[in-house]
Amino acid sequence: MIKFLQVALKNLFRRRFRTLLTILGIAIGISMLFSFLAFSQGYEASMRGELNKIGAHMLAIAKGCPYEATALIMHGGVIEDFLTTDDVLRVSEMPNVQSAVGNFMNQVVLPHGKSVVVFGMNEYTFAQKPWWVIRGERFTGENSIILPETMATELGLNIGDVYRMPGKEIDFVISGLLEKTGTQDDKFVYVPFATAQRLFNAEGKVTSISILLEDLGRVQEVVDSVESLPDVQAITMSQVLATAQTLMSSAQAMINSIVIIAVVISALGVMNSILMSVFERTKEIGMMKAVGATGSDIIALVWIESVILSLAGGVVGILASFATASFIETFIRGLIPFAPLGELLAFDANTVAISLMSSLVLGLVAGAYPAIRAAELSPMEAIRSE
Repeated sequence: MIKFLQVALKNLFRRRFRTLLTILGIAIGISMLFSFLAFSQGYEASMRGELNKIGAHMLAIAKGCPYEATALIMHGGVIEDFLTTDDVLRVSEMPNVQSAVGNFMNQVVLPHGKSVVVFGMNEYTFAQKPWWVIRGERFTGENSIILPETMATELGLNIGDVYRMPGKEIDFVISGLLEKTGTQDDKFVYVPFATAQRLFNAEGKVTSISILLEDLGRVQEVVDSVESLPDVQAITMSQVLATAQTLMSSAQAMINSIVIIAVVISALGVMNSILMSVFERTKEIGMMKAVGATGSDIIALVWIESVILSLAGGVVGILASFATASFIETFIRGLIPFAPLGELLAFDANTVAISLMSSLVLGLVAGAYPAIRAAELSPMEAIRSE
C-alpha cells in the first residue's frame, strides 16, 4: 500500500497545474457543502437562543403575520398595530397565566436610512431580563436612558452624559450602561415605559404581551383564551421556530440544488483529471501488468490517486470556509431579513467529518470509471500504444 501511495503521489506531481486546478474545483464544492451544513445548524441554534432570551412561553400580538411580527419584536421594527393595556390586564387574569407583561418598542427611522430602536422598560420588563448586567442605575427620571455599552463606546458617551434622541430631538440623561449581552438587546436604547409610549404618541398601547404559563401542558387552552379577544393573536415560541424553519426550507432546497450541482461538477473534474492521467500512462500501465500487476492493483492505484485529490480538495475547502466565515455570514445576513444575531455558521466536528466523508465518497465514485478503464487495458496493446 505504501508503494502504491508513493506511485500515486508521483503521478499526481507529474501534472502539477492540472492537479492544482482539480483540487481547487473540489475545494469549491466541498466548501459550499461545509458552509451549508454549518449554516443549517447555526441558524436553528441562533433562532432557538433568541427565542429563549425573550423570556416568555408565548406572545400575544395584533393579528397579522406571526413570524414577521415576532421578528420585528426581536430585532426592532416599525410596529403599526398595537394592543392596549386593557388587553394586558385581561390576559393576566386568564386561567393558567402566571404573568402577562406588556412590551412597548418602536423605532425612529432617520432620513439616511438608519434607525434607532426604542424599548420601553418597567419593573416587569426588567424582571424578564435576569441575565442583564447594568452599570449605574436603571432610571432616575422620565428622561433618563440606558444605552448598550457598545453603543455608548461608539458614541463616546458615559453615565451622566446627555444623549439626544435622533429624530425626536429630545435630550436624555444616561443613567446606566447595559453590558454586552451578545443578543439583539445590544441594538436597542431603553427608556421608561411611559416615556416610550409618549415618544410615539401611543399612550395606553403596547406592541406585544409576553406571557408566562403555570402549566406548559395547557398551552392550547391559553392560546384559545387569548385569541378570543378581538384582533389579538397568540403565538408560542415553538410556533415561531417552526414558521422560521418553514420559511428557510424553500431557501435550503435551492441551496441544496446549488451544492449538489457544485459537488457533481467537482466529481466530473476529478474523473476527467484521472482519466487523462490514465490515457497519458497507457504504456506504463501496460508494462506494470506485463510484469505481474493485477487488475486489482491497477484499480487500487488509480483509486488512491482519485481519493488523494478529493481529500486534498476537501481539506482546502474546509479551511477556506473557516477563513471566509465572516464574509459568508455577512453575505447570508444580507439575504435573510431579521436574521438571528447569534452565529449563523456553527462549525463542529460532525460537520468536518461529514464534509471529509463526502470528499472520500466523491473520490471513490469519480475514480471508479478511470480505474476500471485502466484495469481493462491489454498489456500488449497498451505497450504498443506509443
